[in-house]
Amino acid sequence: MMPAGFRASGVAAGIKPEGALDVGLIVADEPVAWAGTFTRNAAAAACVGWCRGALGTPVRAVIVNSGNANACTGTAGEAAVRRTAEAVAIEMGCSPAQVLVASTGTIGIPLPVAKLVDSVPAAAGALSDDPEAFAHSIMTTDSAIKTSSAHAGEAIVFGVAKGAAMLAPNMATMLAFLTTDAAVASDLQDVLDDAVRVSFDRICVDACESTNDSVFLLSSGVVPAEHDELARAVMEVCRDLAKQMVRDAEGGSKLVRIQVTGATTDGDAVTLGRAIAASSLWRAAAGGGDPNWGRVLAAMGAVDRALPVGQVTLAIGPETLFDRGEPCGSIEAARKAMDADEFVVSCAVGTGPGAAEVLSCDLTTDYVTLNAGGTT
Repeated sequence: MMPAGFRASGVAAGIKPEGALDVGLIVADEPVAWAGTFTRNAAAAACVGWCRGALGTPVRAVIVNSGNANACTGTAGEAAVRRTAEAVAIEMGCSPAQVLVASTGTIGIPLPVAKLVDSVPAAAGALSDDPEAFAHSIMTTDSAIKTSSAHAGEAIVFGVAKGAAMLAPNMATMLAFLTTDAAVASDLQDVLDDAVRVSFDRICVDACESTNDSVFLLSSGVVPAEHDELARAVMEVCRDLAKQMVRDAEGGSKLVRIQVTGATTDGDAVTLGRAIAASSLWRAAAGGGDPNWGRVLAAMGAVDRALPVGQVTLAIGPETLFDRGEPCGSIEAARKAMDADEFVVSCAVGTGPGAAEVLSCDLTTDYVTLNAGGTT
């Protein structure tokens, strides 16, 4: 159920084949405060630029289409975003500037904007407090919808997301939509930035950054709430959605928790964790259940040329395989740990206070198959 002050819907516009839901709409009863974080990719989609330009302006609605990213589509793509916002504005009786727009799907294909615009009245007519149709409408290669909720006192934070591949730090193609009825005096942007930094920014499925990544947090502000409670709830929802994305990774069969401790700073720990998560060699070993820990060490050494290898201790599951510069432990015990659908790779790299966890997955032949014909 959507938080107070919000309704949602999902309809089929014909962008996807076979009548699948492909347009989602979230509407606020009144203009609401919002925050957003977006991809840093230089090839960002036109909708990303539109939403960045709306930061600081109260909004009434968010419309999203799946099946077409409307990215790298030139002036026609920019015009499609404007037409979409205008169509929603007419239905809602607001300004186009109060409409946020998001897209997800294949890059470089012109968006059939007429289909999208024609679907807006149906989407407006289907609005309800049930978010399930919306959650289905934003899916691309996802195998299931992704939702999460948490309480901030009497207020609710509810989130819906999509993402199964093209996930890398800088928000890890993913979209997330969070709504809350919490009323707080603090800046929503700070709340969202803090949550994204330790959730969507710390997952990596294939180290490929998207052109469309966007996370939105909208607040109707009708239920009093404490700042700390809201921050905790937003972080809880973001972390849960991020984990669901990695669990649903294209071709993935295992969730791998990469835990780095002893770094000089948390940022350094994140960098090392991301390097491991981005290693195709290590991820292939993870897929095969092969405890080839040397690939983990090599990945860290490639991003930190001053890595004190003689101080590093590395374990897979409970089995230590490299202890302060010396090989040790049982490869067979580590292999058994990797048989689970979730396991930990822990790397203590020194005595510093920096620590971080990055969520990743294995690399399988299914991932290659799924991505070998993305446009054909």
